[in-house]
Amino acid sequence: MASVKSKLASKLVELRGEKTLYQLAKESGIARSILFRFETGERIPTNDYLEKLSVAYKVNITELKTLCFEDLYPEGSADRELLFQWVLAACHRVSGE
Repeated sequence: MASVKSKLASKLVELRGEKTLYQLAKESGIARSILFRFETGERIPTNDYLEKLSVAYKVNITELKTLCFEDLYPEGSADRELLFQWVLAACHRVSGE
């Protein structure tokens, strides 16, 4: 079973599409090295980074969170934001950030 980090990394690569990391970095204001770490699963983006990515991907922040974590959300979950925050915090604790 793929980890949360690897699922998120794959989804971020998919969302980037044909853009290069350089193009995405320029559009999002996020350093290429950080984007690379997100896309390889070395880091999980915080809310601040997800907000910047949502602008670059031209999706709203809720849609981006849902796209990135859709496999973790039960269909029709009453509180997706709370679940997202819990998953994000858990991943950061595991990675030591």
